[in-house]
Amino acid sequence: MFKELFVLRNDVHSISGKLLIKKGVPFDFSTLEELCNKASGALLKVKLKETFVIKDIFVLTKNEPYIDFCAKVGEDNLLKLIGEISLPVAVLEEYRFMRIKDEYTYKHCLNTSILSAAMAIQFFDDRQKVFQVTSSSFTHDIGKSRIPSKIIHANMPLTESEFEIIKEHPIYGGALCSYYFGDPYCHNSIASFQHHEKKNAKGYPLGIHLKDDDIMFIIVADIFDALISKRPYRSEPYDTRGAIDILCQSVECGEIDSEKLKMLIHLNRKNPPPLNELNYSKIYRGFYPKVNYYGFRKCFYSA
Repeated sequence: MFKELFVLRNDVHSISGKLLIKKGVPFDFSTLEELCNKASGALLKVKLKETFVIKDIFVLTKNEPYIDFCAKVGEDNLLKLIGEISLPVAVLEEYRFMRIKDEYTYKHCLNTSILSAAMAIQFFDDRQKVFQVTSSSFTHDIGKSRIPSKIIHANMPLTESEFEIIKEHPIYGGALCSYYFGDPYCHNSIASFQHHEKKNAKGYPLGIHLKDDDIMFIIVADIFDALISKRPYRSEPYDTRGAIDILCQSVECGEIDSEKLKMLIHLNRKNPPPLNELNYSKIYRGFYPKVNYYGFRKCFYSA
C-alpha cells in the first residue's frame, strides 16, 4: 500500500526550515526513507512531563466531558502515563508553534491524546501498548500546522480546491513524523498518515481498508473531540450524545470499528455494563448544530 506516488500542492518544511518534500514533485515512501537517513540531528527526545505541554494537558482534563473520562481511569494515573511519553524535541517545537498559530488544533491534539489514553488504559493490559496509542494520538494532526490559516479558520464551505488542500494534511504529518522520528514506518508516522482512512476504504489519502486497531482508537477520539468543539463553520458544537450519535452512524456505514466506539461509550456512562455486554442505541437523541458549513462547495475555478 506504500507504493503510491503523491504530488503535493505545497512544499513541506521542517520546523527549522529544512525542505522535506517539494511541491509538484512525485514522491513515495522510499523518498521518506532517504530523507530519514539525513535526520540524525532531529532525533533528540524529551519526556512530556519536562515540557510546557503537560501543564496544558492538566488544564484540559478539567473540562467536560474529559474530567469524567479521566476520573473513570484515574486522573493521576493518566497524567503520569502521558508525562512519561518521550517525543523528539523538534515535535515539541512544532507544538509550540502550533499553540500560537492555531490554538484549536493544538488543544485538539492534546484532547485526542487524553481520550485515546483513557480508552487504552481501561482496555489494554499491556502498558507499552497504551504508550504507543497515546504517543501516536498526540502527533496525529501535526500536518494541520502546514495548512494555510484562511482555510483552517474558514467560516463558510471551502472550495473543492481548498478541500483538497485540507486532505493533504495527513501526508504533511506523515512526512514530518518520518523526519522527526527517523522512520516513516513508526507508529507516529503511520498514525499521522492514516488517521483519515476508513474500514470501508472510503477515507484518504490512500483509500485503504483500515485494519490497524491503534489507529482506530485515534480516529474515534479525533472525530469525537472535533464534533464537541467550537468551530468557525458551525453555529454550535455537538453535545456529547450528538457526537456519539454521529460515531454510531459511522459504525453503521462501515467506516469505524464498533468495539472502539463501545470503549468511548463505556467511559461516558455512569454505570456501564462489561464491554462485551454493552450495546448502544440506534435512536439518535443528541444535539445537532442548526448551522454547519463543514464540507466544500463545488466551483469551476481554482482557489
